[in-house]
Amino acid sequence: MFETNFTGLDWGIVAIYLAGSVFVGIVVNKYIHNVGDYMVGGRASGTALNVATYIGTGLGLVTLMYASMDAFTNGFAYMTLALIGAAVGIFLGATGFVISRLRQLSLTTVPEYFERRFDRRTRVTAGIICALAGILNMGLFPKMGATFITYATGLGGEDAAVMVNIVTSALIILVLIYTVLGGMVSVIVTDYIQFIVLSIGLGIGVYFCLTHDQIGWDRMTATLAEHRGESAFNPLVNKNYGIVWVLFNLLLYFFAFLCWAPEATRALTSKDERTTRMTFLLSGPGQFIRLAIPAFFAIAAFCWFTQDPELSAYFFPGGPAGKTEHAAEAMPLLLAKIVPSGILGILIAGLLAAFMSTHDSYLLAWSSIITRDVIVPLRGRELSDRQQITITRVLVVLIGLFLLVWGIWYPLPPSVWTYMAVTGTIYISGAGVVLIGGMYWSKASSTGAFIALLGGLISIASLAEEWLQSQVGDWINGIVLGFMNYLFCAVLFVVGSLLFPDRPKKETSA
Repeated sequence: MFETNFTGLDWGIVAIYLAGSVFVGIVVNKYIHNVGDYMVGGRASGTALNVATYIGTGLGLVTLMYASMDAFTNGFAYMTLALIGAAVGIFLGATGFVISRLRQLSLTTVPEYFERRFDRRTRVTAGIICALAGILNMGLFPKMGATFITYATGLGGEDAAVMVNIVTSALIILVLIYTVLGGMVSVIVTDYIQFIVLSIGLGIGVYFCLTHDQIGWDRMTATLAEHRGESAFNPLVNKNYGIVWVLFNLLLYFFAFLCWAPEATRALTSKDERTTRMTFLLSGPGQFIRLAIPAFFAIAAFCWFTQDPELSAYFFPGGPAGKTEHAAEAMPLLLAKIVPSGILGILIAGLLAAFMSTHDSYLLAWSSIITRDVIVPLRGRELSDRQQITITRVLVVLIGLFLLVWGIWYPLPPSVWTYMAVTGTIYISGAGVVLIGGMYWSKASSTGAFIALLGGLISIASLAEEWLQSQVGDWINGIVLGFMNYLFCAVLFVVGSLLFPDRPKKETSA
Protein backbone atom coordinates (compact mmCIF):
# COMPACT_ATOMS: atom_id res chain seq x y z
CA MET A 1 0.00 0.00 0.00
CA PHE A 2 2.89 2.38 0.70
CA GLU A 3 4.89 1.45 -2.41
CA THR A 4 5.83 4.42 -4.60
CA ASN A 5 7.63 5.20 -7.85
CA PHE A 6 10.60 6.73 -6.03
CA THR A 7 13.85 4.98 -7.07
CA GLY A 8 17.61 5.42 -6.83
CA LEU A 9 17.50 7.82 -9.78
CA ASP A 10 15.17 10.09 -7.83
CA TRP A 11 17.41 9.93 -4.77
CA GLY A 12 20.31 11.08 -6.96
CA ILE A 13 18.35 14.05 -8.31
CA VAL A 14 17.36 15.13 -4.79
CA ALA A 15 20.92 14.70 -3.46
CA ILE A 16 22.41 16.85 -6.24
CA TYR A 17 19.88 19.60 -5.59
CA LEU A 18 20.44 19.62 -1.84
CA ALA A 19 24.22 19.69 -2.27
CA GLY A 20 23.85 22.64 -4.61
CA SER A 21 21.75 24.55 -2.07
CA VAL A 22 24.31 24.08 0.67
CA PHE A 23 27.07 25.14 -1.73
CA VAL A 24 25.21 28.38 -2.49
CA GLY A 25 25.00 29.12 1.24
CA ILE A 26 28.74 28.67 1.58
CA VAL A 27 29.57 30.80 -1.48
CA VAL A 28 27.38 33.78 -0.58
CA ASN A 29 28.90 33.94 2.90
CA LYS A 30 31.73 36.06 1.48
CA TYR A 31 29.21 38.78 0.58
CA ILE A 32 28.15 39.28 4.19
CA HIS A 33 29.81 42.52 5.26
CA ASN A 34 27.45 43.94 7.89
CA VAL A 35 24.28 43.27 9.83
CA GLY A 36 22.15 44.86 7.09
CA ASP A 37 23.47 42.34 4.57
CA TYR A 38 22.86 39.43 6.93
CA MET A 39 19.37 40.35 8.15
CA VAL A 40 17.72 42.21 5.24
CA GLY A 41 19.99 41.41 2.30
CA GLY A 42 21.29 44.96 1.98
CA ARG A 43 17.82 46.25 1.02
CA ALA A 44 18.68 45.74 -2.65
CA SER A 45 16.03 43.24 -3.75
CA GLY A 46 14.18 44.23 -6.93
CA THR A 47 10.56 43.47 -7.84
CA ALA A 48 11.04 40.13 -9.65
CA LEU A 49 13.43 38.81 -7.02
CA ASN A 50 11.31 40.08 -4.14
CA VAL A 51 8.10 38.56 -5.53
CA ALA A 52 9.77 35.21 -6.21
CA THR A 53 11.34 34.98 -2.77
CA TYR A 54 8.13 36.19 -1.11
CA ILE A 55 6.07 33.45 -2.75
CA GLY A 56 8.90 30.96 -2.23
CA THR A 57 8.88 31.67 1.49
CA GLY A 58 5.10 31.37 1.76
CA LEU A 59 4.91 28.28 -0.44
CA GLY A 60 6.80 26.05 1.95
CA LEU A 61 6.42 22.31 2.28
CA VAL A 62 4.58 23.03 5.50
CA THR A 63 2.08 25.04 3.43
CA LEU A 64 1.56 22.14 1.08
CA MET A 65 1.06 19.80 4.02
CA TYR A 66 -1.36 21.85 6.14
CA ALA A 67 -3.37 22.88 3.06
CA SER A 68 -3.61 19.30 1.83
CA MET A 69 -4.58 18.02 5.29
CA ASP A 70 -7.46 20.48 5.58
CA ALA A 71 -8.62 20.02 1.98
CA PHE A 72 -8.49 16.22 2.26
CA THR A 73 -11.12 16.56 4.99
CA ASN A 74 -13.07 19.65 3.86
CA GLY A 75 -12.71 19.67 0.07
CA PHE A 76 -12.99 22.84 -2.01
CA ALA A 77 -14.38 24.76 0.98
CA TYR A 78 -10.79 25.12 2.17
CA MET A 79 -9.92 27.17 -0.93
CA THR A 80 -11.79 30.08 0.64
CA LEU A 81 -8.54 30.65 2.52
CA ALA A 82 -6.68 30.95 -0.80
CA LEU A 83 -9.14 33.59 -1.99
CA ILE A 84 -8.70 35.55 1.25
CA GLY A 85 -4.91 35.52 0.89
CA ALA A 86 -5.06 36.72 -2.70
CA ALA A 87 -7.53 39.52 -1.90
CA VAL A 88 -5.46 40.84 1.04
CA GLY A 89 -2.22 40.81 -0.97
CA ILE A 90 -3.78 42.69 -3.88
CA PHE A 91 -5.40 45.25 -1.55
CA LEU A 92 -2.14 46.05 0.25
CA GLY A 93 -0.19 46.27 -2.99
CA ALA A 94 -2.77 48.54 -4.61
CA THR A 95 -3.15 50.91 -1.66
CA GLY A 96 0.29 50.70 -0.01
CA PHE A 97 -1.53 50.64 3.35
CA VAL A 98 1.14 50.48 6.11
CA ILE A 99 3.71 48.68 3.90
CA SER A 100 4.73 51.88 2.10
CA ARG A 101 5.45 53.65 5.37
CA LEU A 102 7.38 50.64 6.66
CA ARG A 103 9.73 50.79 3.68
CA GLN A 104 10.16 54.56 3.97
CA LEU A 105 11.44 54.13 7.54
CA SER A 106 14.30 51.79 6.45
CA LEU A 107 13.72 49.42 9.36
CA THR A 108 15.43 46.12 10.06
CA THR A 109 12.45 44.65 11.94
CA VAL A 110 8.85 45.71 12.62
CA PRO A 111 9.33 45.94 16.43
CA GLU A 112 11.99 48.57 15.72
CA TYR A 113 9.14 50.83 14.61
CA PHE A 114 7.46 50.41 18.00
CA GLU A 115 10.42 52.04 19.74
CA ARG A 116 10.44 54.95 17.30
CA ARG A 117 6.71 55.52 17.69
CA PHE A 118 6.26 54.57 21.36
CA ASP A 119 9.16 53.53 23.60
CA ARG A 120 11.80 50.89 24.21
CA ARG A 121 9.55 48.84 26.50
CA THR A 122 7.06 48.39 23.67
CA ARG A 123 9.79 47.27 21.29
CA VAL A 124 11.25 44.70 23.69
CA THR A 125 7.80 43.37 24.58
CA ALA A 126 6.93 43.02 20.90
CA GLY A 127 10.25 41.31 20.20
CA ILE A 128 9.78 38.75 22.97
CA ILE A 129 6.18 37.92 22.04
CA CYS A 130 7.00 37.85 18.33
CA ALA A 131 9.84 35.38 18.87
CA LEU A 132 7.72 33.23 21.20
CA ALA A 133 4.81 33.08 18.75
CA GLY A 134 7.07 32.56 15.76
CA ILE A 135 9.07 29.71 17.24
CA LEU A 136 5.91 27.94 18.46
CA ASN A 137 4.32 28.57 15.07
CA MET A 138 7.06 26.78 13.17
CA GLY A 139 7.31 24.02 15.78
CA LEU A 140 5.57 21.50 13.51
CA PHE A 141 7.28 22.53 10.26
CA PRO A 142 10.10 19.93 10.39
CA LYS A 143 7.78 17.07 11.33
CA MET A 144 5.37 17.85 8.50
CA GLY A 145 8.25 18.09 6.02
CA ALA A 146 9.64 14.79 7.28
CA THR A 147 6.21 13.16 7.01
CA PHE A 148 6.03 14.21 3.37
CA ILE A 149 9.51 12.88 2.56
CA THR A 150 8.87 9.61 4.39
CA TYR A 151 5.70 8.73 2.48
CA ALA A 152 6.69 10.24 -0.86
CA THR A 153 9.87 8.14 -0.97
CA GLY A 154 8.21 4.88 0.07
CA LEU A 155 9.74 4.79 3.54
CA GLY A 156 6.33 4.69 5.24
CA GLY A 157 5.04 1.54 6.87
CA GLU A 158 5.44 -0.13 10.26
CA ASP A 159 8.52 1.93 11.18
CA ALA A 160 7.18 5.18 9.72
CA ALA A 161 7.18 7.03 13.07
CA VAL A 162 10.88 6.32 13.63
CA MET A 163 11.72 7.22 10.05
CA VAL A 164 9.85 10.53 10.35
CA ASN A 165 11.98 11.47 13.37
CA ILE A 166 15.21 10.55 11.55
CA VAL A 167 14.25 12.60 8.48
CA THR A 168 13.20 15.49 10.74
CA SER A 169 16.69 15.58 12.27
CA ALA A 170 18.43 15.44 8.91
CA LEU A 171 16.33 18.24 7.41
CA ILE A 172 16.90 20.56 10.38
CA ILE A 173 20.66 20.06 10.19
CA LEU A 174 20.67 20.78 6.46
CA VAL A 175 18.68 24.00 6.81
CA LEU A 176 20.79 25.22 9.73
CA ILE A 177 24.03 24.86 7.78
CA TYR A 178 23.25 27.23 4.96
CA THR A 179 21.07 29.62 6.97
CA VAL A 180 23.87 30.14 9.49
CA LEU A 181 26.45 30.61 6.77
CA GLY A 182 24.63 32.90 4.38
CA GLY A 183 21.96 34.87 6.26
CA MET A 184 19.40 36.84 4.23
CA VAL A 185 21.64 36.94 1.17
CA SER A 186 21.56 33.13 1.14
CA VAL A 187 17.81 33.19 1.72
CA ILE A 188 17.13 35.54 -1.19
CA VAL A 189 19.45 33.75 -3.63
CA THR A 190 18.31 30.22 -2.80
CA ASP A 191 14.65 31.21 -2.57
CA TYR A 192 14.80 32.50 -6.14
CA ILE A 193 16.27 29.22 -7.38
CA GLN A 194 13.82 27.25 -5.28
CA PHE A 195 10.89 29.26 -6.66
CA ILE A 196 11.80 28.15 -10.18
CA VAL A 197 12.32 24.50 -9.24
CA LEU A 198 9.18 24.47 -7.14
CA SER A 199 7.06 25.97 -9.93
CA ILE A 200 8.18 23.21 -12.28
CA GLY A 201 7.55 20.53 -9.67
CA LEU A 202 4.03 21.70 -8.85
CA GLY A 203 3.16 21.98 -12.52
CA ILE A 204 4.25 18.38 -13.00
CA GLY A 205 2.04 17.24 -10.13
CA VAL A 206 -1.02 19.10 -11.46
CA TYR A 207 -0.55 17.63 -14.94
CA PHE A 208 -0.49 14.04 -13.75
CA CYS A 209 -3.52 14.55 -11.52
CA LEU A 210 -5.59 16.01 -14.33
CA THR A 211 -4.58 13.32 -16.86
CA HIS A 212 -4.82 10.28 -14.56
CA ASP A 213 -7.61 7.94 -15.69
CA GLN A 214 -8.92 7.51 -12.12
CA ILE A 215 -8.84 11.19 -11.16
CA GLY A 216 -9.39 14.17 -13.50
CA TRP A 217 -11.34 17.34 -12.69
CA ASP A 218 -14.85 16.05 -13.36
CA ARG A 219 -14.37 12.93 -11.26
CA MET A 220 -12.87 14.95 -8.40
CA THR A 221 -15.86 17.29 -8.14
CA ALA A 222 -18.36 14.45 -8.58
CA THR A 223 -16.71 12.33 -5.86
CA LEU A 224 -16.77 15.17 -3.35
CA ALA A 225 -20.38 16.00 -4.15
CA GLU A 226 -21.37 12.35 -3.71
CA HIS A 227 -19.64 11.72 -0.38
CA ARG A 228 -19.44 15.16 1.29
CA GLY A 229 -22.23 17.18 -0.30
CA GLU A 230 -22.48 20.97 -0.01
CA SER A 231 -20.07 21.13 2.94
CA ALA A 232 -17.22 20.27 0.55
CA PHE A 233 -17.88 23.46 -1.44
CA ASN A 234 -19.42 25.99 0.97
CA PRO A 235 -17.39 26.98 4.07
CA LEU A 236 -20.44 28.55 5.71
CA VAL A 237 -22.24 25.19 5.99
CA ASN A 238 -19.11 23.14 6.72
CA LYS A 239 -19.18 22.11 10.39
CA ASN A 240 -15.40 22.58 10.65
CA TYR A 241 -15.54 26.15 9.34
CA GLY A 242 -18.42 28.66 9.41
CA ILE A 243 -18.64 32.45 9.41
CA VAL A 244 -16.32 32.90 12.42
CA TRP A 245 -13.66 30.85 10.62
CA VAL A 246 -13.92 33.11 7.57
CA LEU A 247 -13.75 36.34 9.61
CA PHE A 248 -10.88 35.06 11.76
CA ASN A 249 -8.78 34.15 8.73
CA LEU A 250 -9.53 37.48 7.07
CA LEU A 251 -8.14 39.29 10.13
CA LEU A 252 -5.26 36.84 10.39
CA TYR A 253 -4.10 37.34 6.81
CA PHE A 254 -4.49 41.09 6.91
CA PHE A 255 -2.47 41.50 10.11
CA ALA A 256 0.07 38.82 9.21
CA PHE A 257 0.95 40.51 5.92
CA LEU A 258 1.74 43.68 7.87
CA CYS A 259 3.69 42.45 10.88
CA TRP A 260 4.44 38.71 10.68
CA ALA A 261 8.21 38.80 10.34
CA PRO A 262 8.83 36.50 7.32
CA GLU A 263 6.18 38.36 5.28
CA ALA A 264 6.92 41.85 6.61
CA THR A 265 10.60 41.32 5.86
CA ARG A 266 9.76 41.55 2.15
CA ALA A 267 8.64 45.13 2.76
CA LEU A 268 12.01 45.82 4.39
CA THR A 269 14.33 44.09 1.91
CA SER A 270 13.02 45.77 -1.26
CA LYS A 271 15.08 48.51 -2.87
CA ASP A 272 12.33 51.16 -2.72
CA GLU A 273 8.68 51.85 -1.86
CA ARG A 274 7.40 51.08 -5.36
CA THR A 275 9.05 47.67 -5.27
CA THR A 276 7.38 46.97 -1.94
CA ARG A 277 3.92 47.73 -3.31
CA MET A 278 4.50 45.75 -6.50
CA THR A 279 5.73 42.81 -4.43
CA PHE A 280 2.45 42.54 -2.55
CA LEU A 281 0.32 43.30 -5.61
CA LEU A 282 1.96 40.73 -7.89
CA SER A 283 2.19 38.10 -5.18
CA GLY A 284 -1.57 38.27 -4.60
CA PRO A 285 -2.31 35.57 -7.22
CA GLY A 286 0.62 33.63 -5.77
CA GLN A 287 -1.14 33.62 -2.42
CA PHE A 288 -4.03 31.82 -4.09
CA ILE A 289 -1.84 29.34 -5.95
CA ARG A 290 0.23 28.37 -2.91
CA LEU A 291 -2.89 27.10 -1.11
CA ALA A 292 -5.04 26.03 -4.07
CA ILE A 293 -2.50 23.62 -5.60
CA PRO A 294 -1.89 21.50 -2.48
CA ALA A 295 -5.64 21.55 -1.82
CA PHE A 296 -6.11 20.30 -5.38
CA PHE A 297 -3.63 17.47 -4.73
CA ALA A 298 -5.52 16.48 -1.58
CA ILE A 299 -8.88 16.43 -3.37
CA ALA A 300 -7.31 14.29 -6.10
CA ALA A 301 -6.10 11.91 -3.38
CA PHE A 302 -9.60 11.78 -1.87
CA CYS A 303 -11.02 10.94 -5.29
CA TRP A 304 -8.57 8.13 -6.03
CA PHE A 305 -8.46 6.59 -2.56
CA THR A 306 -12.23 6.19 -2.43
CA GLN A 307 -11.91 3.88 -5.46
CA ASP A 308 -9.30 1.59 -3.86
CA PRO A 309 -10.69 -0.71 -1.13
CA GLU A 310 -7.40 -0.98 0.78
CA LEU A 311 -6.61 2.74 0.69
CA SER A 312 -10.24 3.64 1.42
CA ALA A 313 -10.25 1.47 4.54
CA TYR A 314 -7.00 3.09 5.70
CA PHE A 315 -7.99 6.71 5.14
CA PHE A 316 -11.77 6.41 5.68
CA PRO A 317 -12.36 3.64 8.24
CA GLY A 318 -15.98 4.75 8.65
CA GLY A 319 -16.55 5.21 4.92
CA PRO A 320 -15.77 8.16 2.56
CA ALA A 321 -18.63 10.19 4.03
CA GLY A 322 -17.24 9.83 7.55
CA LYS A 323 -14.18 10.99 9.43
CA THR A 324 -10.82 10.95 7.62
CA GLU A 325 -7.68 9.46 9.15
CA HIS A 326 -3.97 9.87 8.32
CA ALA A 327 -4.65 13.07 6.36
CA ALA A 328 -0.97 14.08 6.49
CA GLU A 329 -0.01 11.01 4.47
CA ALA A 330 -2.54 11.40 1.67
CA MET A 331 -0.97 14.08 -0.56
CA PRO A 332 2.63 12.75 -0.57
CA LEU A 333 1.43 9.18 -1.13
CA LEU A 334 -0.75 10.20 -4.08
CA LEU A 335 2.01 12.15 -5.83
CA ALA A 336 4.54 9.37 -5.31
CA LYS A 337 2.17 6.84 -6.88
CA ILE A 338 1.09 8.76 -9.99
CA VAL A 339 4.28 10.63 -10.97
CA PRO A 340 6.83 8.46 -12.87
CA SER A 341 10.33 7.84 -11.54
CA GLY A 342 12.83 10.49 -12.61
CA ILE A 343 10.16 13.13 -12.88
CA LEU A 344 9.24 12.28 -9.30
CA GLY A 345 12.78 13.20 -8.22
CA ILE A 346 12.37 16.66 -9.77
CA LEU A 347 9.04 17.07 -8.00
CA ILE A 348 10.47 16.02 -4.61
CA ALA A 349 13.45 18.35 -5.15
CA GLY A 350 11.01 21.19 -5.78
CA LEU A 351 9.03 20.43 -2.66
CA LEU A 352 12.21 20.15 -0.59
CA ALA A 353 13.00 23.57 -2.02
CA ALA A 354 9.74 24.73 -0.50
CA PHE A 355 10.71 23.25 2.85
CA MET A 356 14.09 24.98 2.85
CA SER A 357 12.86 28.36 1.63
CA THR A 358 10.39 28.60 4.49
CA HIS A 359 12.75 27.43 7.20
CA ASP A 360 15.63 29.71 6.27
CA SER A 361 13.40 32.80 6.25
CA TYR A 362 11.66 31.87 9.49
CA LEU A 363 14.84 30.95 11.37
CA LEU A 364 16.51 34.17 10.33
CA ALA A 365 13.42 36.25 11.12
CA TRP A 366 13.03 35.04 14.71
CA SER A 367 16.74 35.05 15.55
CA SER A 368 17.14 38.55 14.08
CA ILE A 369 14.23 39.85 16.13
CA ILE A 370 15.66 38.43 19.36
CA THR A 371 19.00 40.04 18.54
CA ARG A 372 17.79 43.42 17.30
CA ASP A 373 14.65 43.91 19.39
CA VAL A 374 15.42 42.20 22.68
CA ILE A 375 19.14 41.81 23.32
CA VAL A 376 20.38 45.11 21.86
CA PRO A 377 17.69 47.34 23.50
CA LEU A 378 18.09 45.62 26.89
CA ARG A 379 21.85 46.00 26.66
CA GLY A 380 21.37 49.76 26.24
CA ARG A 381 24.02 50.22 23.59
CA GLU A 382 24.59 49.05 20.05
CA LEU A 383 26.59 45.92 19.34
CA SER A 384 29.04 45.74 16.47
CA ASP A 385 27.89 44.15 13.21
CA ARG A 386 30.10 41.13 13.84
CA GLN A 387 28.66 40.66 17.34
CA GLN A 388 25.07 40.89 16.09
CA ILE A 389 25.72 38.40 13.29
CA THR A 390 27.39 36.00 15.72
CA ILE A 391 24.50 36.20 18.20
CA THR A 392 21.98 35.73 15.40
CA ARG A 393 23.80 32.64 14.16
CA VAL A 394 23.89 31.14 17.65
CA LEU A 395 20.17 31.79 18.03
CA VAL A 396 19.46 30.10 14.69
CA VAL A 397 21.13 26.95 16.00
CA LEU A 398 19.31 27.10 19.36
CA ILE A 399 15.94 27.56 17.64
CA GLY A 400 16.77 24.62 15.39
CA LEU A 401 17.43 22.43 18.44
CA PHE A 402 14.07 23.46 19.92
CA LEU A 403 12.34 22.57 16.65
CA LEU A 404 13.96 19.15 16.76
CA VAL A 405 12.65 18.43 20.27
CA TRP A 406 9.21 20.02 19.74
CA GLY A 407 8.71 18.38 16.36
CA ILE A 408 9.31 14.92 17.80
CA TRP A 409 7.35 15.42 21.03
CA TYR A 410 4.27 17.39 19.92
CA PRO A 411 1.78 15.29 17.88
CA LEU A 412 0.29 16.61 14.65
CA PRO A 413 -3.21 18.00 15.39
CA PRO A 414 -6.15 17.27 13.04
CA SER A 415 -5.84 20.78 11.55
CA VAL A 416 -2.27 22.00 11.46
CA TRP A 417 -3.50 25.25 9.89
CA THR A 418 -5.55 26.00 13.01
CA TYR A 419 -2.46 25.37 15.16
CA MET A 420 -0.42 27.77 13.05
CA ALA A 421 -3.17 30.38 12.94
CA VAL A 422 -3.69 30.53 16.69
CA THR A 423 0.04 30.50 17.53
CA GLY A 424 0.58 33.33 15.06
CA THR A 425 -2.29 35.22 16.66
CA ILE A 426 -0.32 35.33 19.93
CA TYR A 427 1.75 38.09 18.33
CA ILE A 428 -0.08 39.55 15.35
CA SER A 429 -3.38 40.20 17.14
CA GLY A 430 -1.67 42.80 19.32
CA ALA A 431 1.14 43.85 16.99
CA GLY A 432 -1.19 44.46 14.05
CA VAL A 433 -3.42 46.73 16.11
CA VAL A 434 -0.40 48.61 17.49
CA LEU A 435 1.22 48.97 14.06
CA ILE A 436 -1.89 50.34 12.34
CA GLY A 437 -2.89 52.49 15.30
CA GLY A 438 0.60 53.89 15.70
CA MET A 439 0.75 54.97 12.08
CA TYR A 440 -2.75 56.37 11.67
CA TRP A 441 -3.97 57.45 15.13
CA SER A 442 -2.26 60.42 16.75
CA LYS A 443 -3.65 59.60 20.23
CA ALA A 444 -2.11 56.14 20.34
CA SER A 445 0.00 55.84 23.50
CA SER A 446 2.83 53.60 24.66
CA THR A 447 0.68 52.20 27.49
CA GLY A 448 -2.10 51.30 25.06
CA ALA A 449 0.45 49.62 22.80
CA PHE A 450 2.03 47.71 25.69
CA ILE A 451 -1.21 46.22 27.04
CA ALA A 452 -2.49 45.41 23.54
CA LEU A 453 0.65 43.36 22.89
CA LEU A 454 0.18 41.52 26.19
CA GLY A 455 -3.45 40.85 25.28
CA GLY A 456 -2.36 38.61 22.43
CA LEU A 457 -0.92 36.12 24.91
CA ILE A 458 -4.45 34.87 25.58
CA SER A 459 -4.21 32.78 22.42
CA ILE A 460 -1.67 30.52 24.14
CA ALA A 461 -4.68 28.87 25.80
CA SER A 462 -5.63 27.51 22.37
CA LEU A 463 -2.72 25.06 22.55
CA ALA A 464 -4.70 23.26 25.28
CA GLU A 465 -8.02 23.31 23.43
CA GLU A 466 -9.42 20.14 25.01
CA TRP A 467 -8.78 21.44 28.52
CA LEU A 468 -10.24 24.82 27.58
CA GLN A 469 -13.42 23.23 26.31
CA SER A 470 -13.73 21.14 29.49
CA GLN A 471 -13.58 24.33 31.54
CA VAL A 472 -15.69 26.68 29.39
CA GLY A 473 -17.75 24.58 26.98
CA ASP A 474 -17.59 22.99 23.54
CA TRP A 475 -18.46 26.30 21.86
CA ILE A 476 -14.94 27.59 22.51
CA ASN A 477 -12.07 26.53 20.26
CA GLY A 478 -8.90 27.96 18.81
CA ILE A 479 -10.69 29.77 15.98
CA VAL A 480 -13.30 31.40 18.24
CA LEU A 481 -10.69 32.38 20.84
CA GLY A 482 -8.42 33.76 18.12
CA PHE A 483 -11.16 35.87 16.57
CA MET A 484 -12.12 37.26 19.98
CA ASN A 485 -8.46 38.00 20.69
CA TYR A 486 -8.18 40.44 17.77
CA LEU A 487 -11.18 42.37 19.04
CA PHE A 488 -9.89 42.25 22.62
CA CYS A 489 -6.48 43.67 21.65
CA ALA A 490 -8.14 46.50 19.71
CA VAL A 491 -10.23 47.41 22.76
CA LEU A 492 -7.19 47.29 25.05
CA PHE A 493 -5.25 49.54 22.68
CA VAL A 494 -7.96 52.17 22.38
CA VAL A 495 -8.94 52.20 26.06
CA GLY A 496 -5.33 52.13 27.25
CA SER A 497 -4.38 54.99 24.95
CA LEU A 498 -7.31 57.15 26.04
CA LEU A 499 -6.87 56.48 29.77
CA PHE A 500 -3.08 56.71 29.78
CA PRO A 501 -1.99 59.17 27.08
CA ASP A 502 1.69 59.83 26.50
CA ARG A 503 3.13 62.98 27.97
CA PRO A 504 3.97 65.64 25.40
CA LYS A 505 7.61 65.49 24.43
CA LYS A 506 9.66 68.45 25.56
CA GLU A 507 10.85 70.67 22.77
CA THR A 508 14.60 71.19 22.66
CA SER A 509 15.89 74.72 22.27
CA ALA A 510 17.87 75.61 19.19
